[in-house]
Amino acid sequence: MTGTPARLDEKERQPWLRRLDRATAAHEKARRQLDELVADARAAGVPLTSIAEHTPYSREWARKIADQIDQERVKP
Repeated sequence: MTGTPARLDEKERQPWLRRLDRATAAHEKARRQLDELVADARAAGVPLTSIAEHTPYSREWARKIADQIDQERVKP
């Protein structure tokens, strides 16, 4: 068994938290870009089955995401 890792003090923790913040922001941006591309692909006529084969989404998730993006684009 492994023991519990030692707790870092605030000064030691801050660089890790900054790295996590940057990675989270990059992930959110990439996820948004992927979601928009899924909606664009569906609008262009790419079948949901094909979208699901080339993304980490199932057909149902791809449909829901595309619907959500389409709704957001319609709002003023």
